[in-house]
Amino acid sequence: MVGYTDAHWAGNATDCRSTSGYAFSLGSAAIAWSSKKQSTIALFSTEAEYRGAVVTTYEAIWLKRLLKDLQEEVFDPTTIYCDNLSSIQLAQNPVFHARTKHIEVHYHFVHKCVLSGEVELQYIPTDRQTVDIFTKPLGLDKLRQFSGALGLCHLDVPNLRGRDVRDVQNDHTR
Repeated sequence: MVGYTDAHWAGNATDCRSTSGYAFSLGSAAIAWSSKKQSTIALFSTEAEYRGAVVTTYEAIWLKRLLKDLQEEVFDPTTIYCDNLSSIQLAQNPVFHARTKHIEVHYHFVHKCVLSGEVELQYIPTDRQTVDIFTKPLGLDKLRQFSGALGLCHLDVPNLRGRDVRDVQNDHTR
């Protein structure tokens, strides 16, 4: 089982809230995914990304328990790919920087899970961050690439050529 976590910091133009997203795959297919606006405003991109990692870690633990109930126990740490090095460092050392002191204590759940070996946060470059499909507007090429990586069906939408998904969404709201 492999997970991806990402956040679009202050991506909502109306209220400056961030959007978090995650996806988990088992073999070649996505088995769980989510995209949700965060409930509070993150002051820094690290905070938004770390909050996303918290939700992703909760889901990883839940999925491991579900697999155990199905007689498919996972003993290795679940790898969660994150494109924010500061979040990874914060999960490894919660006193990483004075700018992160305001992050609520319960968010250090990720740190506990990293220390116990239940999850492992690993860096992935932003251009390979599959879960961007749930957090950011994407061009058609990235949309196809990431949906394919999640095992989703091929998108054949010829009228999108050269257009950003946001443009199409705006056409439908006019």
